[in-house]
Amino acid sequence: MRLRAAALLLSALASPLALAQDPPQRQRISSRALQGELRQRPQGVTVPAEITQRGDRLVLQTADAAVPVVNPGALGQNVRQLPVQVVVSDTPAGVEGVRIGAVKLQATERWRQLSPQQRSKFGNVDAAQRRLGAAAESALRPNATPADLGRLRQAVDATERQVLSAYRSLPPSQRSEQRVLVEQHSELRRAKKSLYGLNRDDRYPPQAYERIYANSRGAFALRVRGEEMPRCSAVLIGETLALTNNHCILEDLPSELEAVFDYEDDLDGRHLDSQVFPIADIRLTSEEERDNLDFVLLELGANPQGALPGAVYPPQCLSLKPVRRDDPLYVIGFPLGGPRTVHDNSYVYFPFLASADEFAEIEILVRSEFATLEDEQQSYIDGKLKEFIDSYRPRTAADGSRYYEYVSVRFGDQPTIGADSDTYHGNSGSPVYSRRNHAVVGLLFDGQEDTSQPWSPGWRAHEAILPIGKVVERLDTVAPDWRSDPRLCVRPAS
Repeated sequence: MRLRAAALLLSALASPLALAQDPPQRQRISSRALQGELRQRPQGVTVPAEITQRGDRLVLQTADAAVPVVNPGALGQNVRQLPVQVVVSDTPAGVEGVRIGAVKLQATERWRQLSPQQRSKFGNVDAAQRRLGAAAESALRPNATPADLGRLRQAVDATERQVLSAYRSLPPSQRSEQRVLVEQHSELRRAKKSLYGLNRDDRYPPQAYERIYANSRGAFALRVRGEEMPRCSAVLIGETLALTNNHCILEDLPSELEAVFDYEDDLDGRHLDSQVFPIADIRLTSEEERDNLDFVLLELGANPQGALPGAVYPPQCLSLKPVRRDDPLYVIGFPLGGPRTVHDNSYVYFPFLASADEFAEIEILVRSEFATLEDEQQSYIDGKLKEFIDSYRPRTAADGSRYYEYVSVRFGDQPTIGADSDTYHGNSGSPVYSRRNHAVVGLLFDGQEDTSQPWSPGWRAHEAILPIGKVVERLDTVAPDWRSDPRLCVRPAS
């Protein structure tokens, strides 16, 4: 067989990120395992794989290599990269690669592998799966049209809705049924990533970076007078007003703290000249005033030249628009007491507000996270799942609809946005910005312990952000005069 040489030749083309995210033993076969299967059945073996375009050739992506496909006409041009099950057969002597045939969508094949009794428990899902199978069969033909691809997208969306609906209707005690739907939802998401490009897009227009730099000048370091390194981060929101975390204040008086702007290094590592403003007052210091939320309102005074901070640095707008899962973020602050830093490529994992359907999907994704932890004790998994359920509190809207708020059991019953961000101690109080509107959507207040080891973001590991909407709501209740600051900017939710 010619597979080994081809695998070694093209293994550098394989995507390490994709392999790290999906358990290869369930979703792709390894090149070695495929080689062994073809030794026993050279006429053909059915395997899970992805087939994609690499340069000018079509390749079958195994768990560890990309193998040339010698008959690219066997698959429609529009649906390459879909997770599929495919019959792979060996090629004649002197021909590198493999031949493919009988290509089927993996999501439908996995569902068909369930017993009739299992499928009968989910009648609407089963009917949607049959329609999906028919749509996939048309879209995977060599002569498929763009219209066929459009019908496949619609069928995937419709099937996902039925899976979410079935999941929401299950009582918590039906664990085996939950697992069936969790696994099927995972397969549908893999198909949607291929069809819609759902992998996060971190491409931005050049002007976005100019905006981020401009916004960064409104973030400042909170420092104890007489000390060299800052304690926390904060953000200017008005001519004299600023926000930071309450836990950054400790028992210090306003006169013992100062706001340090331009605490930053240039690209050559030289420290910029900083400007210092006094802290004139710290407002809402009692738990009752703040309703136990981890923030305080700072009032800054004029610098030695008599200038107020809002006349020198740009106050930052606050956005009341809720962020959703996978929304892009960036954080500006002073990690480990170091110079001002932009923490880019951050994303929402667990939004503060979620509709009933959004909550069901988030719950499925959390259960998928734990489904791969075969070596973990079940009591640990059950505890973490309970923590998730207890943290997303059900609420009823004015129109009677159900929605959920993330009030974190882990992070001191604080309203929370859970995010993936490379932040550290010293980032407490950092403004968190939406990449979509470049306004402040929260204050970083807690998260993972500082470590040099990478961690995979999810329910077990994420950073905690206080939603700015809860801060504004509390300020309007107990300190309505804060709105009188002439430079204050609060953008509405709609």
